[in-house]
Amino acid sequence: MTAIEVKSRNIQESTSKMLWGVSAGICEFKGCSACLFEHHVTKENVNLAQRAHIYAFSEGGKRYSRLVPKKKINDIDNLMLVCGSCHDLIDSTDTNYSAEKLLAMKKEHEERIRLLVSIKPNYQSEVIIYNCNIGDKPVRINAFQATESIIPEYYPARKKPINLSPNLKLYDYEKEYWNTMDSHLCRSFEQYEASLGDKHISLFAVAPQPLLFRLGILLNRHYNVATMQPQGNIALWRWREEVQTVELDIIAPLQKKVCDRAAMTFEITAPLSDEELKALFHDQPAYRIVARNFTPDAIKSKADLAAVIEKYRIVLNQIRKECAPNVEISLFPIAPPSISVEAGRQLMKGDPRITIYDRKQDTKIWEPALTFHKEGE
Repeated sequence: MTAIEVKSRNIQESTSKMLWGVSAGICEFKGCSACLFEHHVTKENVNLAQRAHIYAFSEGGKRYSRLVPKKKINDIDNLMLVCGSCHDLIDSTDTNYSAEKLLAMKKEHEERIRLLVSIKPNYQSEVIIYNCNIGDKPVRINAFQATESIIPEYYPARKKPINLSPNLKLYDYEKEYWNTMDSHLCRSFEQYEASLGDKHISLFAVAPQPLLFRLGILLNRHYNVATMQPQGNIALWRWREEVQTVELDIIAPLQKKVCDRAAMTFEITAPLSDEELKALFHDQPAYRIVARNFTPDAIKSKADLAAVIEKYRIVLNQIRKECAPNVEISLFPIAPPSISVEAGRQLMKGDPRITIYDRKQDTKIWEPALTFHKEGE
């Protein structure tokens, strides 16, 4: 090794300190995020950091460039703070990480750290996750993807989100499924209820519609909740639009009659077929909230969600006015998960008793799942 090569490894202490500062002691390789000052198993305080050169400090090194002056090789702009595994990965002969790609990783990581530390404490948000298998299909919400989607408007109030999801091997065709899952959700929420208080809450939920409605009742209008909605797939949570994009109609029964049962639908992602309409409603008056364009990603903005819930509140009041005082509602939701959550949050004293129906994936038959009624405020 030449004298020049030995000298090039001598990174100044002030540079190392700045590198620790801009990286916050977290591995800068995208997707790693390993803590470099704590052992992941023993939790002992230990320095696990390595300083990786983006452009190599000697000829023959990976990513060597004659365009980079020797005196700039050890500058902070050419260094990444990484864990040993990521250092080996980027310098391996079996991988091809260009200097441009590593510079982009470094920039993204350090900008995120700068943003996080600049946010004031009153922008904290309690991140709550609830996922539950739909039929026999597993649903899992990634905590990192959910948490990252609230930045920069908010940042997480705790290291790990509150996860209310069940770890139960039950399926919706089993006899006690709905009551068991409902009880589990209520008990899980009770553990955190007192600590939520007047905090801001960011809610990420994908589950069968009746359970989402229950979750909305638990996180009622007295909580400061931002209900999120997957945008295209469960990994994307940032709103696509800032304005209302969904167009809605209320289809009410033509003939008004006093009755003690009424049906309501959310037909947002798909319509009910004529056969279903005839089979479901019988003599019940049907009040339908219908999107003009059916699409799985109908809810693209906060304004879209608010528009659907506004129609829901209008229909509830209409049913209370036109039907018997003791009317009960059968609710058939074909809608994104955020709608059922927000509908549950709207339930208030004086509203009719509501039974949420669930459509079986195999038979396509609608069956009553859970019934809710607000006894008092």
